[in-house]
Amino acid sequence: MRVPIASASPLLAALLWTAALLVDPRPLAPWSVFLVGLGLLTMATVGVIGMIVVGGRWALRTGAATVFATLPVAVIRPTDPIWFVALGASITAGVLLFLPIVTRRIRKLPSAIGPPSEAVLVALILAGTPAAIGFAAWDRPTAATVIVGLTAPLAALWYSRVLPGGLYAVRIIWPLITTGLALLQPAPVAIVSVVTAIVVLAMAWRPEVEVAFHPPRETGRGYPIPPELVPKEILDAAELDEKGRRR
Repeated sequence: MRVPIASASPLLAALLWTAALLVDPRPLAPWSVFLVGLGLLTMATVGVIGMIVVGGRWALRTGAATVFATLPVAVIRPTDPIWFVALGASITAGVLLFLPIVTRRIRKLPSAIGPPSEAVLVALILAGTPAAIGFAAWDRPTAATVIVGLTAPLAALWYSRVLPGGLYAVRIIWPLITTGLALLQPAPVAIVSVVTAIVVLAMAWRPEVEVAFHPPRETGRGYPIPPELVPKEILDAAELDEKGRRR
């Protein structure tokens, strides 16, 4: 089995469980199905791309978290043929993710040029928030619940793409919106919303998160040196002679 296929197994599991909920959403309400499916597919897509493209350890963990997040769907949804297919996909994905064909391509140490783990975790928490919100509001999601669930991955995209205001989106805008809308949600959903907002808020104000969004820049300075001290390879590349004159 090729590595991309094995690494993409969490995405297949997420797709099958989303399809299963579309066929028979019981006991989830329609908007809860949408939020759960959005969360599963977002997490799976991010994890698969991270494993295949950069071989990140965080990506492997995200893939495993996606597989784990499909289990509540298996518990609450009635069994039928597609249920068994989706469950088989989840079990297969859970096994494949930890086989050498996948793990040997995953870095053993963090990338020296990669973003800090805190910055990655903030984006991943926001990406998985719709699923958590959807499960919490399984029977009666309100408009406030839907807004919180939809804006979470939007804030993650805003920050991770380094768009203007992205740092304020995860530090101020999304936590404030989520906390304010908690007053308009049932107690279980409000608790999940507030706890998630507090976690994101606490992590987003870490210095590492700001550094990942605004990397420090140093202005280099050039110092002239005599042409006689310049390596011959550089002179040849610049088509200059030993006196620094154009050939």
